[in-house]
Amino acid sequence: MNILNIEHVSKVFGEKTIFDDVSFGIQEGDKIGIIGINGTGKTTLLRMIAGVEEPDSGQIIKQNGIRLAYLSQHPSFPEGATVLSYAFDGIAENDWALKSEVKSALNKLGITDHDMKMEHLSGGQKKKVALAKTLTSSFEILLLDEPTNYLDAEHIDWLKRYLQNYENAFVLISHDIPFLNDVINIVYHVENQNLTRYSGDYYQFQEVYEMKKSQLEAAYERQQKDIA
Repeated sequence: MNILNIEHVSKVFGEKTIFDDVSFGIQEGDKIGIIGINGTGKTTLLRMIAGVEEPDSGQIIKQNGIRLAYLSQHPSFPEGATVLSYAFDGIAENDWALKSEVKSALNKLGITDHDMKMEHLSGGQKKKVALAKTLTSSFEILLLDEPTNYLDAEHIDWLKRYLQNYENAFVLISHDIPFLNDVINIVYHVENQNLTRYSGDYYQFQEVYEMKKSQLEAAYERQQKDIA
């Protein structure tokens, strides 16, 4: 049963159509990788699912009570916030277990000075703080846009193990193919203003996609010969 449905969604920027009548669903436990060349609309799709951006037509419907946590490529932070004041925002004052989980995630990602002002952190450190906060939020669907940017091998390995053990659904954009391949079980390929679903990891998608591409090219060549 789908916990979120994308129904007949279209999106246009200026004169360029990004998506044209796209539909798909997310079920509990889906581990989805969104792939496609740059400029095809992967981030736009994630932003629409997150509710940050509206589709021009169609609708995105969440099952009642479904919560989403979204990590954007370029998170924004309140002026004057410290690492902890940002990461603890929205957490109940006496929820010590969750606060401990947040601190642990920060430490695992190499952010150990929790009193530092966010404005004094580098771009990579800010992304790590945002990642820790996102991962420890309360949600049923996790949306991650390029989460491995700025992470070294140790931190990527930690995130990989976190997602491998994660029970709820997530949708992930990443150009780190080995990382992507280790955590997903469904691929949605963005191409020609549409989405195509493939079951399995990235390498399985690649194999099926190349086979389909070869079949289409062979069919086209036969058609041209018949026309000639």
